[in-house]
Amino acid sequence: MTVTAPDVSVWWDVDVVAAAALAQLRLTDGDVDASRVADAVDPAGQSINQYLDRDPADAYDPTTAPAQVQDAVVQVTVELYRRKDAPPASIDGMLAGAWRPQSVDALAGVRAQLAPFRARRGIG
Repeated sequence: MTVTAPDVSVWWDVDVVAAAALAQLRLTDGDVDASRVADAVDPAGQSINQYLDRDPADAYDPTTAPAQVQDAVVQVTVELYRRKDAPPASIDGMLAGAWRPQSVDALAGVRAQLAPFRARRGIG
């Protein structure tokens, strides 16, 4: 059986998502890290595409993507940006309570939000 690869189309607007992420982080577009935030948008969107596992025939575009999915790409962008401050993966970091699930899995905070929009569940 041949399975179609997941949809990898770009349904987000990089400028809109970056601006929303910057606002959430309380940074301005002139901030030294603004380009770092903007660079995280595409990896965030593609991570969501892989998780949603949608058929390319059902691809979103910036006008048809549900609000929850649009919000999720902003949240994942913020988490990818915050990884720069993540503690090293060590027992000491975990014991100190500094470890956050998002520092390992950027989608951890949005999986429940995205679950209703998953298409294929990987059951074969």
